[in-house]
Amino acid sequence: MIVQDLIHSFSNNRSFRWVIYVSGILCIVKLSLLFLLPIHPHAIEDWYIAQNVIATKGYSLSLGATALKTPVYPMFLIPFAAMGDSGAFIASAMQHIMMFAGTLAFTRACAFRFNQYFAFWAGLFFALHPAYAYYPFVLETTSITVPLFMIWWYLSELQISVQRYSALLMILGFIIGLNQPILLPAIIAYQVLFAWPINTRRILEITLSAILVFAPWSIRNAMTFGQFIPLKSPMWMNVYEGMVPTLSTSDIAFIESSRIKYNDVQMEPLYKNIVIQHFNDSPSRFFDACIHRIQELWLIPDRYAHRIMEFPILISRIFPQIVLLLGISASLYILVRHRHQFAGQAGFLWVIIGTLTYVTLIYGLTQASNIRFKLDIEWLQIVLLFPIFKLFGKLRSNTGTSSH
Repeated sequence: MIVQDLIHSFSNNRSFRWVIYVSGILCIVKLSLLFLLPIHPHAIEDWYIAQNVIATKGYSLSLGATALKTPVYPMFLIPFAAMGDSGAFIASAMQHIMMFAGTLAFTRACAFRFNQYFAFWAGLFFALHPAYAYYPFVLETTSITVPLFMIWWYLSELQISVQRYSALLMILGFIIGLNQPILLPAIIAYQVLFAWPINTRRILEITLSAILVFAPWSIRNAMTFGQFIPLKSPMWMNVYEGMVPTLSTSDIAFIESSRIKYNDVQMEPLYKNIVIQHFNDSPSRFFDACIHRIQELWLIPDRYAHRIMEFPILISRIFPQIVLLLGISASLYILVRHRHQFAGQAGFLWVIIGTLTYVTLIYGLTQASNIRFKLDIEWLQIVLLFPIFKLFGKLRSNTGTSSH
């Protein structure tokens, strides 16, 4: 069914072919850069967890067993970590290929949900987005979260077109939620949307799929740490990291000295004590910091502020952010002002709006110090540009067949 849809779309859709050509050429260029130039993929904690698993040290970091990271991405990295020195390059190359596949899936999903005209421009916008073009060079979960989400969306639309939504896709959706927990509420909302109309059997299938995915990891955490950790440990750590600029040097020194003694689970009460103490001392300062972190998420994190006029930051962050912010502002106005025109797509778009709002709130309460935090959801902003295209009469109603 997938192959048939892609072949049919390639044969009968010139705009889809152009997305393939552009994203394919970019993928080849990036792979060439990876192996021909001295580019070193940047590794984050997941890579070191994978290396420890290979070295028979268990699912651990430097201080033993960890729940700092959920298991999906480290498991993805394990075969590459087993390759030795070349493994990081091969892992990065696979991530570039996955992003290429994600681009095609994203384009087809937009075609099913909306229309081929919008799908063409959305696919090109994503393919040419500089931050997404670069990010597969980083060994971090965002590099597979985004393409996996796109592939899941495409496969779901493909099945919905023939009045199906299988339990396997429910499981895939929850695997993505385990991979990037902040997206789990959105995953649940889309599970309901894809499985609609909801009945007792559908609720049972979704519930059992979630249990199948999350139970093994939760049981492992309970057995390892003696406490219930359904997803990952760093809740108070994330809040602490966001508060660091306002903390005293003594508090920071205490945390840094503790980090070399205790693992991430044992550190949580220490983070909690400092966070609560400083919140109680000055609630207004905490809320001011939350507002500032929201600005960081939607504009540029403080750590890059001194580079704001440098070409890489201008082209990868400032320009796309301005375009998307202006675009979705106009789209939100159109969606509300002309809501009668979006009867078939409103639910899907409002889930996206809810996702952006929820993720913004979570990062506002915790931390927004890295560009990668925004990249988990920035591609959804592209989808929110649809009302602009709809209003200006470029689109006709989607019939839901693979020819669109």
